[in-house]
Amino acid sequence: MEIPAGFNACVYLVRGNVQLNRNFDYPAGTLLNFRTDGEGFSLTGLEPTQALVMAGEPIDEPLAQWGPYVMNEQTELMEAMRDYQMGKMGFYID
Repeated sequence: MEIPAGFNACVYLVRGNVQLNRNFDYPAGTLLNFRTDGEGFSLTGLEPTQALVMAGEPIDEPLAQWGPYVMNEQTELMEAMRDYQMGKMGFYID
């Protein structure tokens, strides 16, 4: 898999076993987290395998987290929690 240099990337192995870059074997339930200095990696399924590949360019912004909420600032967290409590998530309110 080709991943551009500078991108964050990880692979979650849902089912089966894989070999990474013809070196190490990993079982299902493993999360492989890659550094941002490469150009990609090679996964070989050693049996029928299912994997979730996630990659993206970092946004380099501050993060604030509380429970399931992830925002940029504490104020935004409070607003999101208030919106949820008021029922504003999941459908449109005028």
